[in-house]
Amino acid sequence: MPKALLVEDDPAVREIARDILEEAGFDVVEAADGDQGMACLLGGGSFDVLVTDYDMPGRVDGLGLLAAAERLRPGLARVMVTGSLPEGTAGGVPVLCKPYRADAVVRTVLAAMAEHPPKECRLAAH
Repeated sequence: MPKALLVEDDPAVREIARDILEEAGFDVVEAADGDQGMACLLGGGSFDVLVTDYDMPGRVDGLGLLAAAERLRPGLARVMVTGSLPEGTAGGVPVLCKPYRADAVVRTVLAAMAEHPPKECRLAAH
């Protein structure tokens, strides 16, 4: 089962995203902000994809978390979720705009993982 690190400061949005990812077959680890997300990355847990919000309180925002993940976990699939950036990419990272549909979340995460397939399992985008 692929493992996702979900970083989202809004509890209601985090719950919806978690449910979408779990229904798609992901084991989800949740973090309530960038600082907690950074702690998860530094903690040595194994993740196949990082799904992070862009604008979060604390010392580490979404872009900072993406940059840290690139340094700490080269090859980790990454997805930026935001309500304030245009859809497309953020430095080569797929951007998913809020509000989003469940199928868009799954499609974007699977596409990111196809670019950086996990070592233990290979997923094909649907």
